[in-house]
Amino acid sequence: MFYLPYKQRSVISRQRGAALIVALLVFAIASALMVGLQRDFTLQLQRGSNSFLQEQAWVYLEGAENLAAMGLRLDAAQDTASDSPRDDLTELWAQEATPYPLDEQGWLLGSLEDLEGRFNLNGLVAGETAASDGESSALGTSNPSASNPSASNLGAPKLSVQQKQFIRLLQTLEDVEISVSEARVLTDAVIDFIDRNDVPRPDGAEAEAYRNLTPAYRPSNRPLASVSELRAVKGFTPEIYRALVPWVSVWPSEPSELNIHTAPITLLRTLNTDDQLEPLPLFDAQRLSDLRSAGEFSDLDTFLADPVFSGGVTDELRTILGETSDWFLLRAQVEIAGREQRLYSVLERDGQRVVSRYRSLGEL
Repeated sequence: MFYLPYKQRSVISRQRGAALIVALLVFAIASALMVGLQRDFTLQLQRGSNSFLQEQAWVYLEGAENLAAMGLRLDAAQDTASDSPRDDLTELWAQEATPYPLDEQGWLLGSLEDLEGRFNLNGLVAGETAASDGESSALGTSNPSASNPSASNLGAPKLSVQQKQFIRLLQTLEDVEISVSEARVLTDAVIDFIDRNDVPRPDGAEAEAYRNLTPAYRPSNRPLASVSELRAVKGFTPEIYRALVPWVSVWPSEPSELNIHTAPITLLRTLNTDDQLEPLPLFDAQRLSDLRSAGEFSDLDTFLADPVFSGGVTDELRTILGETSDWFLLRAQVEIAGREQRLYSVLERDGQRVVSRYRSLGEL
């Protein structure tokens, strides 16, 4: 039998060990490369799938917007042929939405809401008068607690009808309790945030008040572009903001009339006589809503002739009420392959022309 010398056997053994280590390193590198390639491929596939589903969902949402515009144009054509055109909750665009099944095992849902059935925040600076008469003389003395809630309001600017309405609205909010005097403070703060001057109202806050905050910022001094801007107004807590959001709008940027045929009960409570800063009792607003559903209010005159308003003057109130609407909010929602996407689209109707003025995938 042939035996290699000890030194040669040692060299061969070391060579075999080195070759094994090299082979293991090559295998480890190849495995790492394969894992990396598989990971990159999976990520690319997921990105492509997500992008495709997102594009597909957006196409469906655009389809919902086009369908809503078609419904509004059809309603406009019917109003043109009517002797007394109006927009109410019995019309096609206002019907309760039902999910529409899709071929991709998903569904599409869309509903329209009349934005002129909400309170327009930008109307707070409309018709505002200069500081002159005290509030007690401006509102009369039928309800001293409402007309003169605090001595600090003496000599304040006369409240416009929109400002009175907003003060009432703040007192109707659920989950937060706001008194008349607190509502006036919040109203002054919103007015100062919107108006173009830098002169604070008695309970308001202009640029100097915001400069002292941390972090400091300035009021917009222009019409609000989004309801979410209320978060920046002094005094508006998250609780007040969340309670108020469903009932207010910033469209159109110019003041608009509140549609008495579509306004929800909360907004009906803001329609009190000219000398009152307190909202209508919930019972009276519910009664107005029930009579409206029963077709008892044929027009604005019959609405204001209701006994609810018989205790005072409604001349100012009449100027902010209407029966037709041109601004609507589309809420569209689609689900495909377990993924959900939403669209909020503000639609303006001008005769047979319907244009989307604002789109958002989040909040307004």
